[in-house]
Amino acid sequence: MKNHTLFVLLLISSAVMAQKVNQQKATMSLGPQNAYYVEIEGADKDLLEDTWKEYVKEYGKVNHNKKAKEFVSEKVVVTLINGSTPLTLYAKFEEGNGLSTTYLWVDLGTGFSNATDFSAQNRGVETFLWDFWVMARKNVVKRDLEKEEKKLKGFEKELSKLENKNKDYHSDIEKARMKIAENEKNIEVNLKDQDTKKAEIELQKKTVQAVIDKLNGIGKSQK
Repeated sequence: MKNHTLFVLLLISSAVMAQKVNQQKATMSLGPQNAYYVEIEGADKDLLEDTWKEYVKEYGKVNHNKKAKEFVSEKVVVTLINGSTPLTLYAKFEEGNGLSTTYLWVDLGTGFSNATDFSAQNRGVETFLWDFWVMARKNVVKRDLEKEEKKLKGFEKELSKLENKNKDYHSDIEKARMKIAENEKNIEVNLKDQDTKKAEIELQKKTVQAVIDKLNGIGKSQK
């Protein structure tokens, strides 16, 4: 049962890979040659170039032929494709609308790999380019994840500011309530002080009137 399940999974994987990895004649620095290519959704040229350099660095040095716009790995051993026999990889990247295409030419020394003349190596090249497709797609999604995580952090930062502002508003309200309560007490004290002062004024008026009367009464008692 386990062997049957594994067999089915391998068939599904092979079918998906076959849909992703295609072949056609394409012009490169050595003229029109059979090329393997994959289209990678969401990828731009820079991302693919960086991913390719990361992907093939274990096999040897990668040179950039700027004139031909190709990345070349000369005389490298890729066991998956050609065992211990060296080969040369040529890669080129074209950016499109919403997706980019990776072209791969594999010079086996006796010719460029293709399904007709090099059936054994052909399978290895397809798997090799499929694995690159997987790595590139992961890098696309990782980049998108970083972008969305950065956006999330921005939202969380904005929320934190709003929450702090809300605390400030509540603090202002509490201070205002305390101020109102304090002023209400001050009003009560003030009204009492006014009553006291009014009483003092009335008393003082009587005192003033008494002094006035005293002043007016001077000399009148001698007539």
